[in-house]
Amino acid sequence: MRHFVQQFWSVLLFICSFSLAAQENVQTVGDLPDDVFETSGLLYFNGNLITHNDSGNEAVLYEIDLQSLSIIRRVIISNVTNIDWEAISQDDEYIYIGDFGNNVGTRKDLAVHRILKEDFLNANTVSAETINFSYEDQQDFENSGNSDWDAEAFFVIDDRLVVLTKQWKSLGSVAYEFSKFPGTYVASRVGAIDDIGLITDATYDTESNRLVIIGYSSILSPFVGVVEHLNFNAVFEGYIQQSLGLNFIQAEGLTQTSEENYYFSSEYYSRQTPTIESTSRLFSFQIPTIEEEPTEPEEPENPQEPENPEEPEVPDNLEEPENPAEPEIPEESENPEDPILPVFPENTGKEDELIIYRDNVSSRYYYAITTDKTVFGQVIYDVTGKEVWQNTGDIGKKGIISYHLESSIYYLALFLEDGVVATSFAVY
Repeated sequence: MRHFVQQFWSVLLFICSFSLAAQENVQTVGDLPDDVFETSGLLYFNGNLITHNDSGNEAVLYEIDLQSLSIIRRVIISNVTNIDWEAISQDDEYIYIGDFGNNVGTRKDLAVHRILKEDFLNANTVSAETINFSYEDQQDFENSGNSDWDAEAFFVIDDRLVVLTKQWKSLGSVAYEFSKFPGTYVASRVGAIDDIGLITDATYDTESNRLVIIGYSSILSPFVGVVEHLNFNAVFEGYIQQSLGLNFIQAEGLTQTSEENYYFSSEYYSRQTPTIESTSRLFSFQIPTIEEEPTEPEEPENPQEPENPEEPEVPDNLEEPENPAEPEIPEESENPEDPILPVFPENTGKEDELIIYRDNVSSRYYYAITTDKTVFGQVIYDVTGKEVWQNTGDIGKKGIISYHLESSIYYLALFLEDGVVATSFAVY
């Protein structure tokens, strides 16, 4: 039991620390160069960042100075084309490029290219070796619009590659593994997860055995997912997700620069109604390392008892106590008044403040936000950071949370034109 309690508090501490780090420690580093406005993958190597564009662009890796965010080198991969490069990863010897973007699910030429790190450091034109693969359970290759066979994330673990799909229809992901050596392979499933959003990149730390994932919701709200103590045969086991508290950011590339520091890139995004333009940028955030407390030594199973314990004397004339008075129960009102609906202040002195109120008679939950800005979306998350409901229709600044929720702690997030306002509430 004690071991279970310690594990519970360790997990709870990690969730709380991760939530604070993900939401409060996001920094905008700066705009990326125009040449990489369609940045799709990100890698930290040799003290600099490496990125690339996605489909239809040149087969080029761009080396970017981490301080100035300027392009300092362009490395051409001479013997392959950029069909749809979506991610980049590495091990000690190679850089791997994932050419497996597959929005409509029709591709039969999915590939990962790899180049020697030594070649990358010493030349501006290099050649790649290719690893070809297919999914073991894909039978249908017809174009039916956005498919569940797209992928934009992968990582290297030992002598294997693990690709995480980006399911446009199901908003989940399946993990597939295959060899990292050149050849042609059928990728096998090693995990799946539902209803988390659109995964766009991943990075794996061999020392801590931590997998970190980035993606975005259907309303372009970026999230980060973490798996501590990765189980290769069940990749998403223990997965925890948290919103980054940003809005209209198409997060694409993710990389780790130190034990706790991460960077992610965003692709240029624009829309006309309402007018929104999001430049290609670089962001950073931290995920603190949680050190588990050492297990206390267990108490001996059979502690020694005193040999002949003396029984206390019981007086002969012990009187029983009188019956205590029972508490008075207030009578219910015969004519209860109608429930009084909450009246929210128009101005509390705090800009963009979100409050939630529960009416105890109707058990309904009401929300209100004091803002002059347009509300574009509503999302409810559970305590693990998993999205349980969203609304992108006509959203008022006051209203009822009509979605049925089981008893627990939740977070309501309202998406404004320049950010996200969120607060927690308890359902009981």
